[in-house]
Amino acid sequence: MVLPSAALAPRLTLVRASPVADLDDAGLARAAAEGQPGAAGAVWDRYGALVHGLLRRVLGPGGDVEDHAQETFLQFFREVKNLRDPGALRPFLLGIAVRVARSALRRRRFRRWFSLTDSGVLPDEPAEGVDEGAREALARLYALLDRLDDRARLLFVLRHIEGLELAETAQASGMSLATAKRHLAKVTARVHAMAERDPLLAAYVEPVEEASDG
Repeated sequence: MVLPSAALAPRLTLVRASPVADLDDAGLARAAAEGQPGAAGAVWDRYGALVHGLLRRVLGPGGDVEDHAQETFLQFFREVKNLRDPGALRPFLLGIAVRVARSALRRRRFRRWFSLTDSGVLPDEPAEGVDEGAREALARLYALLDRLDDRARLLFVLRHIEGLELAETAQASGMSLATAKRHLAKVTARVHAMAERDPLLAAYVEPVEEASDG
């Protein structure tokens, strides 16, 4: 059965008028700011894994990553209309994720002061085939990171664990590039010194030569 072209035209026009998922970051940011249908899902699809990964590595085991990821995107959709450079959607979103993570770290530190929760012990059962040595090293690394202040911890994780470029690390942390470099050099040296004193972590420590990134 062949439908009349007049019946198809409105449906085809509607589909072509809102290809939100195919927009670049600037277009997607504008669509999100305007509340266009499909924009929220497109932002989540594009950057959900990135935000989850960042939060998981910053907060470590037992970090309630899913709840914090949802909070990150809720804040993003409340604030995206204030984004001056739509092309900066990714660093803008990462900056919000960093703020959410930093707030979570403060709450965790507060709870620990009052001995309410957060022992720091890995809660998950060992999975089959997992390298237990690496698992224990990861637990010790996060115990070590717990000794840092929140800013130092975030900088170290963003740069050396999440693998962001220096400029992106600085932007997500709300610092100038020069300030981020200076603080990163200090925290990297401190983490390496502490790790080298741990027999297990020492095997994972390698010299870090910081690139200039301009």
